[in-house]
Amino acid sequence: MKNKLNLVMISPPGAGKGTQKELLAKRYGLVSIVTGDLVRELRSKAETGDPLAVAVKERYDQGIPQPDEVILEVIRRNLAELPLEKGIIFDAFPLSLGQAQGFEEIIKEFLLPRPIVLYIKVSEDEAVERLGKRRVCPKCKRVFYPLSPNYASGKCNVCGVDFVVRDDDKEEVVRERFKQYEERMKNLQEYYQNKDELIVINGEQTVEEVFKEILRKLEDYLQK
Repeated sequence: MKNKLNLVMISPPGAGKGTQKELLAKRYGLVSIVTGDLVRELRSKAETGDPLAVAVKERYDQGIPQPDEVILEVIRRNLAELPLEKGIIFDAFPLSLGQAQGFEEIIKEFLLPRPIVLYIKVSEDEAVERLGKRRVCPKCKRVFYPLSPNYASGKCNVCGVDFVVRDDDKEEVVRERFKQYEERMKNLQEYYQNKDELIVINGEQTVEEVFKEILRKLEDYLQK
């Protein structure tokens, strides 16, 4: 693939977005941008007196979501420091109509190609089943699934510590998160669908099958 890519990955909880993002980044040599990681990194710099970092830390520590204008500025700052010629893959950005509209200005500012939004779709019941099986090492924070090393033993294969179940992986919490996400994503999906920039992927397959579908549909899209 010779085209420089500007990929956006969105999905409800439990769809396996993170795994597919890593596979795509490796396949095409893309620079990965994870908004949550950028926010946490900026929060850690609040002691420098950077006004944006201070504002981010105040909201973060109170559990208040960062407003669209802050997320957009965080993205803008990060892009200014990256080798954009490699192509980019965004993880969970944009996540609102306001962010999507602001992203259009960023695309023009940094001369990025038009975005291709990969929406990995799974049902609520599938998300509940998958996340109900997810386990986490409380020490190193690694995440384990049924096919992960040592999953059956119930212990982390690195730390030797017993797995725990995250509170947000419990069924009632997953169902509420799923409903909230679907409601929030409705306008965003329509926005990108109307711009012919949305590719829907069936996430209820194996990791390998999902990846193959992404590659096939992505190649077909780029041939338009």
